[in-house]
Amino acid sequence: MFLREVKRLREFVVPRMNKFGAKCITEIASIAIDNKLTKALIVTDNNLRKIGISNKIEKILYDASLQYVTYAKVRPNPTKNNVYEALALYRKENCDFIIGLGGGSANDCSKAVGILVSNGGKLEDYVGLNKSKQAAPLIMLVNTTAGTASEISRAYLISDEKKQEKLIFKDIHALPYCAFNDPELMTGLPAQITASTGMDALTHALESYVCTGKYPLSQKLAIAAIELVFDNLREVIDNPSSIELRENMIYAQSLAGMAFCNSGVGLVHAIAHQLGAVYNLPHGLCNAILLPHVMQYNRRVCEDEYAQLARRLFAEKCKNKSTEECAELMIQEVLRLSNDVGTVVRLRDISVKESDYLLLAEKSLADGNIYKNPIMPSLEDVVEILRSAY
Repeated sequence: MFLREVKRLREFVVPRMNKFGAKCITEIASIAIDNKLTKALIVTDNNLRKIGISNKIEKILYDASLQYVTYAKVRPNPTKNNVYEALALYRKENCDFIIGLGGGSANDCSKAVGILVSNGGKLEDYVGLNKSKQAAPLIMLVNTTAGTASEISRAYLISDEKKQEKLIFKDIHALPYCAFNDPELMTGLPAQITASTGMDALTHALESYVCTGKYPLSQKLAIAAIELVFDNLREVIDNPSSIELRENMIYAQSLAGMAFCNSGVGLVHAIAHQLGAVYNLPHGLCNAILLPHVMQYNRRVCEDEYAQLARRLFAEKCKNKSTEECAELMIQEVLRLSNDVGTVVRLRDISVKESDYLLLAEKSLADGNIYKNPIMPSLEDVVEILRSAY
């Protein structure tokens, strides 16, 4: 009886605090002061520095008489070198807390730095689940895109450029103290980033909804996220300065993040990670490209779930349709949304080589996310999915 109960045990992990709304970032200083902190390492990228977003955070700290130093070299798909450079700066400048500023790249890098600050060693020591012993210093993560949900997650990914692979970590000690989602930081996002990060959020929700780790709470969150993406992504691209639409996409990506961070993802992510590692391609775009193809592959065991979603989101179109037809409709609606926002791209158009399919497939099958997919694919299955997306 006890063993059966243990198998049903679930946990739901999110940061201690989540701040939403215009100008919520102004609370960064008070949190630092309340925790008796004095000097921040700001981890960001050069683009956010150029357009003045990092200056907003620096001014908030300066006005509160808090010291800071900024590392602004984070690359898309952050590298081991990014982490070690930022770590060295943290130590050299005697910082005592970390502020990540950006999308998934800056925020993942921040978590990796935090774990090494408190635990020492090298990144590879902490690959896997909860490998660290000590909590990271206080981390605040400021999200500037509505897609990755890295700011509410204990997971982080770092690229090993030499091995062309992603190091995947999931560590309770890397969970940020507070996450900030300020829509005013997102109104200037280019349409292509809004689209790809929005499709990233949709991928998180759809994969979470059918993964092997799903349970009623994660599925309810995923459904709410899927509805918000379909209701708002097209509109926010047409009206990028709308605070309301930006907030709706923030809620979509946050709900999707809460869902997948506590249930899992699957084959889309397993393959997308390899495309990012080998070709340094944007993660959200890779997810958008792969999602319809993986849904077609998974539908042999997920037809009921896809049909349920279609009947909820597209009730009129589902009238008098069979479960099979409704499931197909759901996949086609995902493809239509992707087409409308400009993320329907062929792998060949972003320089993926057919000659790398076997390598990509082998690496995908070694990715930890593969085990949460509702079907365990073969090497040939993954190669065929890549071919279908080519």
